[in-house]
Amino acid sequence: MFDIHIILLLTFFGCLSGFFAGLLGAGGGMIIVPALFYVFKLMDYSNEILMHLAVGTSLAIIFPTSIISAYTHYKSGNLDKSFFKFCSFFIVIGIFFGAIFTSIINTINLLTIFACYTLISGIFILIKKEKLEKEKKEISNFFKIIFGLITGFISVPLGIGGASIMVPIMKFYNYSIKIAIGTSAHFGIIISFTGFISMIISGSFFAEINEPYTLGYINYLSLVIFIPSTFIMARIGAITTSKIKKELLNKIFGIVLIIISIRAFYEISNFSN
Repeated sequence: MFDIHIILLLTFFGCLSGFFAGLLGAGGGMIIVPALFYVFKLMDYSNEILMHLAVGTSLAIIFPTSIISAYTHYKSGNLDKSFFKFCSFFIVIGIFFGAIFTSIINTINLLTIFACYTLISGIFILIKKEKLEKEKKEISNFFKIIFGLITGFISVPLGIGGASIMVPIMKFYNYSIKIAIGTSAHFGIIISFTGFISMIISGSFFAEINEPYTLGYINYLSLVIFIPSTFIMARIGAITTSKIKKELLNKIFGIVLIIISIRAFYEISNFSN
């Protein structure tokens, strides 16, 4: 079923996710995935592929949003170019294996992974204290490779642009929150593009998905509705970042992740009943 209520819901979630895309340096995936999951349930799609469709469509939506967010952060100087250039190749490798993993795991397990990760990330962001020293720690090339592979691998089953993974990592090494967010926004371009192409291929040629308005694991009807609203709100969110104190930005990021994880656990309980 697809009516005016579905359209209004998708438009609202598109605006919300777009704003957080710019504000937090993410593609808004942590909001998009549960939002699409809920909408696809209303559209009576098969329970077996609800999370797969939400993840794949989220990655497709994140791609144009990430471009806007990254460009705005780039103009503001919120990018560590050397870190970005080194990790990008290994992120792509991680995405390839992440897409394979996503195609073989069921919806309830995908949702559980999503819920656990958002909860852990949110708590970490809230309890991580800023240290007195302002200089960032140097990350060895070995750990850059590991972090790149992990970010790429995890981002696909979570349907995210990687900010909730890379931001905590970069903060651990005392990067400024704004540099961490801006750099993560650039990673989001690579992750979302490679990820959604992988989900189209795996859904079309391996899972043979044939639900209405879908291409592989991408719901193109939701894509058309989400993109205009996320485009507008992503820029507003990115501009807002420069006007918010670093401590408040940390709290917003952490609280948003925890709220989303609670909602995801609620959906898991419904599946179990």
